[in-house]
Amino acid sequence: MLDVLNVTAPVFALVLCGYVAAARSMLPAGAIDGINAFVFWFALPAMLFRVAGLRPIDELFEPRLAAGIAVAGLVSFALAYSLARRSRFLGERPVSEAASFALGAAHGNVGYLGIALLGQLGEHLLPIVTVAIITDNIVLIALTIAILEMQRNQRGGMLGSIGTASRSVLVSPLLGSILLGLAFSAAGFRLPQSIDTFTRMLSGAAGPCALFAIGAALGNKPLRFNREIGVLVGIKLMVTPLVAAIMMVAVLPLEPTLAAAGVVCAALPAASNTFIIAQRYGLPTASVSAAILGGTLIAVVTVSAIIWATGLR
Repeated sequence: MLDVLNVTAPVFALVLCGYVAAARSMLPAGAIDGINAFVFWFALPAMLFRVAGLRPIDELFEPRLAAGIAVAGLVSFALAYSLARRSRFLGERPVSEAASFALGAAHGNVGYLGIALLGQLGEHLLPIVTVAIITDNIVLIALTIAILEMQRNQRGGMLGSIGTASRSVLVSPLLGSILLGLAFSAAGFRLPQSIDTFTRMLSGAAGPCALFAIGAALGNKPLRFNREIGVLVGIKLMVTPLVAAIMMVAVLPLEPTLAAAGVVCAALPAASNTFIIAQRYGLPTASVSAAILGGTLIAVVTVSAIIWATGLR
C-alpha cells in the first residue's frame, strides 16, 4: 500500500496546493480561469494529441474497454436519474434537474485527474485514459445535453437535440485533439522536430497544471454533506467502479492491466463539467458542486485502495 501512496499522494497533494491557494486568496482575480484555459485549450490537447498521434492506431481501439466504461457510466446515470425523479429518499425533480444530477454521479474527472494519475503509474496507460475520455464524452455528455435540450426546446424535437449534443461534444478541444491525433497516426505522419519539442513541452505541463486547476476550482466551494451529496458521491466512487469491474473482469474479460486501469478511470470523482453544464442550463448547482469537492477528498482513499487492490502500480 505504501508503494501506491507514493504515487497517489503527490498527485492529490497538487490538488491540495490549488485548493489552498484559492481558499486563502493567494491567486489574483481571474487566475483560476486563466489556469483552466491554459490546461483546457493548450496543455491537455497537446498531451492527448501525442498519446493518439504518436502510437499505432490499433492501440486506441479496444471495444471491450469502451463497452465496460460505457455500461458502468450508464448504469450509474440510470440509477441516479431514477432516484432523483421518483424517490422518497431524495424527493422528486423535473427531468432536467434529474439528468444534471445523474451526470454528477456518472461522469468522472478522467480528462484532468485521470491523465495525471495514470500517467504517474506509467505512460503505457495513457491510451486507456484516451479511450475513457472518448467514451465518456460520446455517451454521458452527449446523452445529458440531448435530454436538457429536449426539455429546453420542446419544439426542436429529438433530432434537433441530438444535433446540439453532437456539436457540443465535437467542439471540445480534448476530443478534437484525440481525433486529430488518430487521423495523424492513421496517415503515418511524423512530427517535425520543432513541433515535437513544442507539443512535448506543452504536454509536460498538462498533469501538474490540471491537478492545480482542479484544486483551485474547488477552493471557493463550501465543504458540506447531506443526503443528496452522499448519494452522488456514493454512486460515483462505489457503484461506477464496481459495475466497471464486473464488466471488465467477468462479462468482457480484459487483460488484467487493461481492466485495472479501466476500473481506476471509472472510480475517479465527478468532473467539473457536471457543474459547468448545470450552470449553463440554469439548473441548481449546490449539490453537484459540493459532491465534486467531497468526492475528490474521499477519492484520495478510495482510488488509492482500488489501485492497491488491482495491483496497478
